[in-house]
Amino acid sequence: MSTNQTSSPAPVPPALLMTIGALTFVDFLQNGMVTFAATPIMGEIGASPEEYTTVAVIYASVAVVLIALQGWLVHHLGMRRYLLASLGAAAAGAVVCALSVGEAGFLLGRVLMATGCAAMLTSSRLTVNLIPPRPARFQGIKALATGLCTGTALAPWLASLAVDHDGWPLMFWLVAALSVLAMIPVAFSMPGKEGHATVAGRARVAPIAALGLGSFLVLHALQRSYYDFFTDRHLLVLYAVAGVVALGGFVWSETRNGAPLLKLGGMKEARFLSGLALFMFCYLMLGANGYLVPLMLQRALGHTWANTGVFFAMGLGAGVLTFAVMAQLLARWPSPRKFFVTGFLALAAFGALMSRLSPTADAWTDVLPALACYGVFIMIVMPATAMNTFAGLTRDPAVFAHAQQVKNMLAQIGQALGIMVATVGQQWLTSEHYNVLHAGIATGNANFEVAKAQLSSVYAAVADPAQAQQMAMAQISQLLNQHSVLLANLDHFRVLAVLAIAGALVSLTQRVFR
Repeated sequence: MSTNQTSSPAPVPPALLMTIGALTFVDFLQNGMVTFAATPIMGEIGASPEEYTTVAVIYASVAVVLIALQGWLVHHLGMRRYLLASLGAAAAGAVVCALSVGEAGFLLGRVLMATGCAAMLTSSRLTVNLIPPRPARFQGIKALATGLCTGTALAPWLASLAVDHDGWPLMFWLVAALSVLAMIPVAFSMPGKEGHATVAGRARVAPIAALGLGSFLVLHALQRSYYDFFTDRHLLVLYAVAGVVALGGFVWSETRNGAPLLKLGGMKEARFLSGLALFMFCYLMLGANGYLVPLMLQRALGHTWANTGVFFAMGLGAGVLTFAVMAQLLARWPSPRKFFVTGFLALAAFGALMSRLSPTADAWTDVLPALACYGVFIMIVMPATAMNTFAGLTRDPAVFAHAQQVKNMLAQIGQALGIMVATVGQQWLTSEHYNVLHAGIATGNANFEVAKAQLSSVYAAVADPAQAQQMAMAQISQLLNQHSVLLANLDHFRVLAVLAIAGALVSLTQRVFR
């Protein structure tokens, strides 16, 4: 018998695939739940929308710094210890959030979670490269995408279950438990310090401080612009300029450092920069719509948190099924243009359908198709972008790793910016619509007087005339608030539909991704 038979490639260890999927699952699940349940969490910890977005800004700033330091930390700790420490920090932070009764405790917990969750997506993608470059590596890509898709889709459902049962801390207990469980495959599959780190670089205090401070100042200036623009606009401009200067100082330092944390000089190609712009838009959508959609369904359309979570999850689930089909098509028709155009058209359909909703909208025939279109957009555009953005950077493992870090640093900023745009924008639009509606029902308006008289007559059956009038006014005020929120939401989705059409046209005519 011949001994020169070609040996079959070794199978990918299941623990390695579990690690890849678990990291993205935990990260996208916790981010999705915190974004979805933003409103009830605000109420429970006594935070205003302004204070809650400040927590998001600080989370993003800490995460950006930790992502930049990832290569240096892996070099000194080894991949196994680094991931175990990250999962431990995520679990500890989740426990602190679950036990918090005020904004300060919640902020501390989120900072701890940022130190642990910050680089999970980057670590997952770099772990895929531990699989030899052969067809089996695609199993790692599918494990990463599966964790991302399922975490994104399950987040609203699990968060709604927790909120509906008056147990929002359950979300964080779940994240803590999953983080601890994820340590098991990490311990079995990840190399220690003997596994050579792709990048090391040199961590210097001044550039790292400039990166964190610059990220915070820019986001803080944007956040405060709604509240303080007319009273403190000069200070806000100063914050923004100082933040940009600090970020520029970090970039300048890294491009001139002999051992940079991030090799930024090798990322100037058009494909990579275009991919970053697409990623930034997608993460902006995740932040803004993850906050706004549940708010609209619950406050403006009157759905319970449980129903809102179920339908949001089903809509994102449609995106998961879409990705499953897309994964089959990629091998035969890899050109990304058609995926981008399809994804942006789905986003335009989502915006158009959501902008036509009314208080009498049916969840199955009106809401679910819109949310399914949103799921299709997320699960088509993000994977297609990921598969094409880094194609020209794979020759140098260090540049590829740094490019992943840069992309995920921008992802943290994008999601925080999305939440900020949604919260601040909705406050402004709701106030504007409320003022218009309130002016329209001033005393003397015939429709207002008729409605007040009808409601007063209904309440007169259970209260005296004076109380009946007060109850009627309270009911009218509640309807006024509900309609103001709904109109503000509809404005958001009209703008979104226009942006999506523009994205489809750009995708159709661009020459970078073919």
